[in-house]
Order: sequence, then C-alpha cells, then structure tokens
Amino acid sequence: MQSIKNKIAAIFVVASLAPFAAMAHQGEMHTNPAFGSAASAPAATRTVVISAATKSVNVDKGDVVTFELEGKTFTWQFDTLRDSDRFELSAIAPEGVNTHGVRVYVAPNPLYRN
Repeated sequence: MQSIKNKIAAIFVVASLAPFAAMAHQGEMHTNPAFGSAASAPAATRTVVISAATKSVNVDKGDVVTFELEGKTFTWQFDTLRDSDRFELSAIAPEGVNTHGVRVYVAPNPLYRN
C-alpha cells in the first residue's frame, strides 16, 4: 500500500513541475518583444526560402513562419506591437544567419480587419 502512495506522490510531483520545465525551455528561445518570438517548427503555417535574390517577405500579424536560409532554418511567430510594421529579418534571425538584407513587412491580421 505504501508503494502505491509513493508512486502516486511521485506522479503528482512530476505533473505539477512540468509547466515550470516548459517555461524554462521557452526562455532559451530567441525573442524580440517588438516583433514576436521564436516558435517551434511544427507550429509554422508556411515556409519561406530566402535566397540572395530575395528582397522582402510579406507576413500577417500572428503568422508563424519557418525561414530557410543557406541550409539553416528558424521559425518565428509575428506578434508585433503595431498592426503594421516593417523591419530587417536580421532583427529576428538567430546569430550567425546571413539574411541578405531581407526586409519583413507585417500586415494586420486579416481575421481582425474591418
């Protein structure tokens, strides 16, 4: 009987600490509060391949996009402070990723347009 109580207690402890472990991992991800935050690749709704010829990328506020650049990838959720925004892709790219001077244009989310 004591063994069952110990197992139940252990399960309870692990389950109650799981959200804290997720928050600790989240802190390791790249963020830029003005432009959004890094996201997991499975959350992406589209993939954009960036080449030296790419000049700009259009996204909507709230989009989750995976960028592919010279064999490297990163995923970003565009949760900008303003409904419309524009900035250099290098502002959100991980360190060491050559963004070729690409500019990102963020439009208001179409779900909330009048």
